[in-house]
Amino acid sequence: MTTFPADKTTRVPEKGIVPGIETGIETGIETGPETGTETGPETGTVPGNGSDAGLDNGLIVPDGAFAERILGAEKILVLGHFNPDGDALGSAAALGHFLRLSGKDVLVGTSGLVASNLTFLLEPPELFRVARPDPWFLKEFDLLIFVDCHGPDRVWPDLAREEFDGLPPFLVIDHHVHDKSVPVPASRAGLFHDPGASSTGELVCRLIRAMGGRHDAGTVEGALAAIVSDTNFFTQTNATPSSLAEAARLVALGGNLEYLNAKLNQSWTFRRMKLLEKTLASLELHFGGKLALMLLTGEMLKEASATLEDADGFVEYPRGISGVLLAAFVKEDGRGQVKVSLRSRHPVSAREIAKCFGGGGHEMAAAYTDPTRHATQAKSRFLSKVVECCSFGLTEE
Repeated sequence: MTTFPADKTTRVPEKGIVPGIETGIETGIETGPETGTETGPETGTVPGNGSDAGLDNGLIVPDGAFAERILGAEKILVLGHFNPDGDALGSAAALGHFLRLSGKDVLVGTSGLVASNLTFLLEPPELFRVARPDPWFLKEFDLLIFVDCHGPDRVWPDLAREEFDGLPPFLVIDHHVHDKSVPVPASRAGLFHDPGASSTGELVCRLIRAMGGRHDAGTVEGALAAIVSDTNFFTQTNATPSSLAEAARLVALGGNLEYLNAKLNQSWTFRRMKLLEKTLASLELHFGGKLALMLLTGEMLKEASATLEDADGFVEYPRGISGVLLAAFVKEDGRGQVKVSLRSRHPVSAREIAKCFGGGGHEMAAAYTDPTRHATQAKSRFLSKVVECCSFGLTEE
């Protein structure tokens, strides 16, 4: 094993193990009282994340017992949320590679659709598989680790809540604000939660260092993909000094930002471009240009021979219009459900609006599922209710 000095840039070999470098920047790993609960003096609050009633804005850092629980397990399943984004899949991949280096029998499970621009993270194939909530499959594992979500209902949305307590013991690593009204399954054995972190990828980096800091090329690639995905390559307000420090460590270990940008942002299919053409044709402005709204119907998907994952990121286009404070992308998923993605600019809170419709997410990026089955009906419902949900001064049209 080779040790690399902190002030030199080093490339990670395709094979082999290198330790995580330390740069003198605080890692965020502390020791202290048991952190497996969401309450207690150690949680504190994170400035800038609001104080919404019923939401847990607290910081919980992993103590030694959290890491020991992972290192003490032999067969582990790592899972990101349903329809994983870059942070969920990248975090899960990075942790999976680390655990494999640590001698664990590990699988990284996916649930739902994986966007075409993220499939490069699914290497090697034997590390990944589609994970269904099959008790016979799940009981093979000593430990489940849910990343970028608060638990099993975000991985398997159709799983009945009474079935959660029958799962193997599980840990949660997440940076989203948690709704304290959601019951905690009895099988949850620990929580690493920091809503002030840029991404779950940032938390995985901290945790890996706390467990010895071993990296290979897959660990570095997954963690860096997670961080750049949730910060939009460090162009959003969650691009904090700590996220930049983690990225610097990863680049020093061989992470390649040019390569990730090409994979994440320049690897789209022709059918995606045709679908974008159709959705942009539906673009509307409301409330004096403060709200931009765009639709995706099942018919559009058929005409473009596309799937829902081909529309990943489309909501950023209406948010990019000058003067727009809130963008809404109302989309039929082709399976009888309507999803609404929201993006906002300060001072508008996308999370506040999504919560009003039964959803959630980040301050500036959130989503919810609409009970209607058609995008046009969901659009009408959204326009009729958004005024009472939003505090930034929309006026009736």
